[in-house]
Amino acid sequence: MAFDGRAGIVDIDEDEKTVIFDTYRLKKITGTRVAPILGLSEFSSPFKVACELAGLYPGDKANKYIDAGNILEPVLREYLGTRVTALLKEPLGVDDGVKLAVEEPVPKEQCGYDHFHNEMVFGGMVDGYIQEDGKRAYILEIKTSGDREKWRDDQGGYTNVPMSYMLQASLYAQLSNLDRIVFLVGFLEDPDYDRPKQWVPTPENTYVIVKDRLDMTGYMQQCVDWYNEYMKGGYTPEWSDSDDDQAVLKYLKAYKPGANKKKRR
Repeated sequence: MAFDGRAGIVDIDEDEKTVIFDTYRLKKITGTRVAPILGLSEFSSPFKVACELAGLYPGDKANKYIDAGNILEPVLREYLGTRVTALLKEPLGVDDGVKLAVEEPVPKEQCGYDHFHNEMVFGGMVDGYIQEDGKRAYILEIKTSGDREKWRDDQGGYTNVPMSYMLQASLYAQLSNLDRIVFLVGFLEDPDYDRPKQWVPTPENTYVIVKDRLDMTGYMQQCVDWYNEYMKGGYTPEWSDSDDDQAVLKYLKAYKPGANKKKRR
């Protein structure tokens, strides 16, 4: 039987709205978790992320949106790879004769689901790199989206990258000692999510956005402070009444341990 991370729960404190846990299986802060920790995500929360990092909550179940993103990531990477100079020479401002190439990421099975083993607190997996003359020069971040308006700028183009994605990609760029990010975004219509394998990238539905990475020093320090307080302290931030937090809490409460739990002093 697979290990149930909820066995690490020491107490669910209804008065303080927090969960106390043993700290022997802590995970690392990945790029997708930075925005929730900072309270800047519409999809997650500090409480939810804490439960994930403590191993108490395994993460959301796959859905058609997650599945489509996973299926289409290699499709989009190949699309860029076969026309990398045509798509990136002008946005990157590279000189004639510079050879651009897409570098595939190390497969997750070969890297233990982490491309940053030298980092103690931060980790995660990049979607690839863009090389100039055989040398890594840019982080590649691939996204699928059903909401063009989130990406649309004031001129009607697609250059507005949501902050949560900027934080994710900027973390990986900073950990990789790179200064710029190439976002490759595929826009899907609602029916495409039911048949993602039939979706084909074209100039009409796929866009390149080049951004300078954010200075992550302050954001990363906030995450480290949060990690030291909550994760190493063995308790979560307060849960809220949001649907997300309440769903996680319901999952935690459904676990029925066979022994009495210690109370936090």
